[in-house]
Amino acid sequence: MLLSPYRYFYMAALAAALMATIGFIARFSALDPASLTFYRLGLGAVILALYLAFTGQLHLLASKPPALVILNGVLLAGFILCFLSAIQSMSLTLAILLVYLAPALSAIMAHFVFKERLTSRTLLLIITAFFGFFMLQEFQINARVEQQQGLWFALLSLFTYTAFILLNKKVPDTVPLYQKSFYQLLVGALCVLPLLINKPIPEAEQWLWLMAAGLFPGFLALVFALQAIQHLPTRVFGTLAYLEPVVVIIGAWMLFAEPMSVLQWFGALLILVSGVAQAWLSHHPKEAG
Repeated sequence: MLLSPYRYFYMAALAAALMATIGFIARFSALDPASLTFYRLGLGAVILALYLAFTGQLHLLASKPPALVILNGVLLAGFILCFLSAIQSMSLTLAILLVYLAPALSAIMAHFVFKERLTSRTLLLIITAFFGFFMLQEFQINARVEQQQGLWFALLSLFTYTAFILLNKKVPDTVPLYQKSFYQLLVGALCVLPLLINKPIPEAEQWLWLMAAGLFPGFLALVFALQAIQHLPTRVFGTLAYLEPVVVIIGAWMLFAEPMSVLQWFGALLILVSGVAQAWLSHHPKEAG
């Protein structure tokens, strides 16, 4: 009973940590991005459907999903596929922090597309976040060909994730969260399926990693996140979501010995602090002017 008031905080934090595991699974399994994306989304959809059946909520999947939900499924597949492709030739830290510029980029896009007012404080935080990214790059534009390829994939991941954030805001509130999530997972998996036509069936030891991808970042992270979203203020959930890049940064440093200079550590800190501050200010309109 003592933990009851805080269980949704723990769920949000655990969801973020579980989301972070996809990068580690990709590195340890050495599976190709298309296979890992398909099984993460496909198995996630199957397990979610079983969960809804077990909890008596399967009827939520009966109605036809809106077109925006279908489109978001396509964007979800693109976001994950590009991110997993990026980390094949660049560091986990750089890739995840570039992706987490999406809230800043979505605020800019929303200003022009949806006429959402971009305040002076929000603009300052956006500039700070992008400055932090250049610090991560150590203010160097040139990189090896392999790193440049990874950077392009990471940028594509950033843009698809930004579009995913913006369009999810426009999905009607009448659409149940579990229905929206299931069809996004299902559509995303179907989008990647054609990329697996000429690929061999995964071996026995690879199935362990694929099941882990479907269970941890695919299903458990989603269920915990949806529960937390329903019971926590958006600014609080948005803040706790930034535990994902923190877990990735620490894990990449400890497990894969990815080097980080002092300048890069400060750049990472700027991006994280800017994102958290933006999550709070975006839901305090009177304080954000």
